[in-house]
Amino acid sequence: MKVWFIIVLFMSVAFSNTLSQQFIHVNNPALTYSGRFDFSNPNQVRYDWSGTSISFEFSGTELEFLIDGGSRNYFNLFIDDQLHEVLHVPNDTIYSVKSIKGKGWHTCRLQKRTEGEMGAVIFKGIHIGAKNKLRAVQKKPVRKIEFIGNSITCGYGTEGKSRDEDFLPETENVNKSYACITARAFNAEYYITAHSGLGVVRNYGDKNKVSTQLATLPKRYHQTLDMDSTLTWDFKKWRPDVVVINLGTNDYSTDVVPDKAIFIHHYREFIRQIRGYYGDVPIFCVSGPMRDEPAFSNVKEVVESSRLIYQDTNLYFIGIPNYLLNASSDLGSDWHPSYRGQRKMAAHIIPTIANVLQWNYNASGEIFVNGLVEP
Repeated sequence: MKVWFIIVLFMSVAFSNTLSQQFIHVNNPALTYSGRFDFSNPNQVRYDWSGTSISFEFSGTELEFLIDGGSRNYFNLFIDDQLHEVLHVPNDTIYSVKSIKGKGWHTCRLQKRTEGEMGAVIFKGIHIGAKNKLRAVQKKPVRKIEFIGNSITCGYGTEGKSRDEDFLPETENVNKSYACITARAFNAEYYITAHSGLGVVRNYGDKNKVSTQLATLPKRYHQTLDMDSTLTWDFKKWRPDVVVINLGTNDYSTDVVPDKAIFIHHYREFIRQIRGYYGDVPIFCVSGPMRDEPAFSNVKEVVESSRLIYQDTNLYFIGIPNYLLNASSDLGSDWHPSYRGQRKMAAHIIPTIANVLQWNYNASGEIFVNGLVEP
């Protein structure tokens, strides 16, 4: 009798929980996916690039994510445009979001803080209250920017406490990278295709002048997922208004460096590849600040020669000197730019893009003004 009572009680509780919630499928049109996602499985989506995010609006205070985040991934959860919490969901689970205040409409954005090498994410939908509602985000960004780069663009070590601290996945936060800071300043949706340690022709620490074992960034740029070479991205799904490339740091990271002609040729070919996907969009090629010469001059020569010889006049160079960053106050893990250092970079990049394109921008207290850092 007791066993039957327990079974009936369990079934009643489960049934009650089902009635108190509604399941939102991954294909619900109210969900906005920003970044490259794999939709090949009808019941789940998979993704791994830095900064990929899922956004929506919901009413009420009940919210659960059905997600397998992997052991090395971390997520920023924004509720009503404020950081609500940092999620770490290493296993396939139903994650219940606590302390949501107010029963009216809320905006929600789940952003992947970490890069593709930290692993793929599997998202299976959400739960909201049975009597609550779901809708697409009402206020959408007015512009689109794609950022292509390496660890600096990924926000590697932005939350590290010092330059001597070893990298940990939890200290990587793409939201504090110059890329996301720049996107916020221009009210732009962003796509980030970046991976730590990769170069144009040579990856960090490679003993050869040209890397052949691990795919460089241009060789994986066409992929839907950073760490899966079998899926090809459909570039017709999303076209940026601007492309920002920050590559070359790893090509010249150690004593063995690529020949100048090889680097310039492959960088120029990568630009032509991007042109094939997006046409004549403005492309800004950034160099710095973790490496100076010869990366600085070589990237600049790519831009200047392309403008002169190939009449690619919608191509621009942004040089960030390595002495921009203070070695004692602007660096996070493994000598990478901290959030403070990333803001300095953004302060260099944002006005340049704004001037060239005649775009207005709002720094929102995130960039340096008159030599002082805003809070």
